[in-house]
Amino acid sequence: MPSPFVWFDNIGPARRETESFLSKTFGWAQQDIGPMTFQTAGSAEMPFAATCDAMDGVAGWVPYIEVDDLAVETAKATSNGATLIAADLVGPAGTATFLRDPGGAPIALWKRAAQ
Repeated sequence: MPSPFVWFDNIGPARRETESFLSKTFGWAQQDIGPMTFQTAGSAEMPFAATCDAMDGVAGWVPYIEVDDLAVETAKATSNGATLIAADLVGPAGTATFLRDPGGAPIALWKRAAQ
């Protein structure tokens, strides 16, 4: 089974410092697109993650899980103990809802934009 995680954001108040750390430590190439900076590893053609500015209630790495129906999966997650942080945030490639799992870790459910 392929990984259920399709994207990762690193969210925090020290975005530029984090970008410098990731570049110097892991050699990741970076492309600043304004609200976020894409991170690309090695010779890969596509980014796998982004660094982002601070967000209320979220700090650190946030994994994204792609879903077919954002509303249905959000309802399922909250009925199983997740706490809603922010719903239906539209980004460059789709819409995400941020949750906190029962253990306190942030996670994002993501629906790809129609093409």
